[in-house]
Amino acid sequence: MKINPLIKIIVASILIYFLSKYNFLDFSILSSLHIALILKILILISIIIILGTLKWYFLLKVQNINISLKDTFESYYIGYALNYILFGIAGDIIKTLYLLKGNKNKIGISLSVIIDRAIGLLSMIIIFFMFLPQIFLVNDIFGFSNFLNDNKNIYYSILIIVLILLFMFIKKCLNSRRINKVILLFLYKYKNKVIKLIAKTFKILFTYRKSSLNLLINLLIAIFLQIVIGYSIFLIATDILSETTSFSHNLVANIAVQAVSKLPISPGGIGVGEAAFAQVMYLLNNNILLQYASVLFIFRIFNMIYSIPGVIIYYLFIKNMVKK
Repeated sequence: MKINPLIKIIVASILIYFLSKYNFLDFSILSSLHIALILKILILISIIIILGTLKWYFLLKVQNINISLKDTFESYYIGYALNYILFGIAGDIIKTLYLLKGNKNKIGISLSVIIDRAIGLLSMIIIFFMFLPQIFLVNDIFGFSNFLNDNKNIYYSILIIVLILLFMFIKKCLNSRRINKVILLFLYKYKNKVIKLIAKTFKILFTYRKSSLNLLINLLIAIFLQIVIGYSIFLIATDILSETTSFSHNLVANIAVQAVSKLPISPGGIGVGEAAFAQVMYLLNNNILLQYASVLFIFRIFNMIYSIPGVIIYYLFIKNMVKK
């Protein structure tokens, strides 16, 4: 269901208003940021874009060996910039169309974006379970702190075994022509557009059966990418909040934000993301009221500033080319 853009703007405005009213969001903090912090965040955003480029590049090379890292970077940065400046409108579509020009296997390249997103989601789930014991230990949720403290090694051993088995299972499925045939025949029975897209995605996914290492590299980069994003937010929180918050809390709260921001109820998740981040941080920090939403809002502003050159380049040189 599509929501009217005006309604999205109203929702975002209301959320920003209440976040500001109840002291979760303070715009005045922007004018008091230290130069050192600004430089650090801009450097980290550069690293985030480079990692995102590499992550996608390892998937694209399977679909078309002629795709260069330079073209992938240009495409990824344009999409990244449009997502932030135009609030999530068509960033993935534009970066894909830009890369499709002059390249073969257009379906494979297009659907690599979906696979990249799916692996990104898996990386967030893995990180959540990686840091779950720390959250329980710090906050003593449900009285599990003593139990987890005594069995932390067992927990991580089980988690590692599960991840290894999961990767082996995925690799086995990708290499099984029988599973390939059963899944595709089942999906192609349906005429629904969504089911057709899922079928095409599975068909492209099976092309990675001889390149499972690329999928693993993509996953590892995705995990590291989330950690860098979490660290960026943690640096901002350390600088502007009156009390110390842990890295794990900021990381997990940001993962929650990325999940909630997918809901199409505000432009680019503005307001929704800040509200989700503030609520999760409030709960994780023993209901201590701090300006948590300001942390994510500042990170968003930094990304928007970094994205301005990409948007200018798009409108001056790329927009007409993509439309042709």
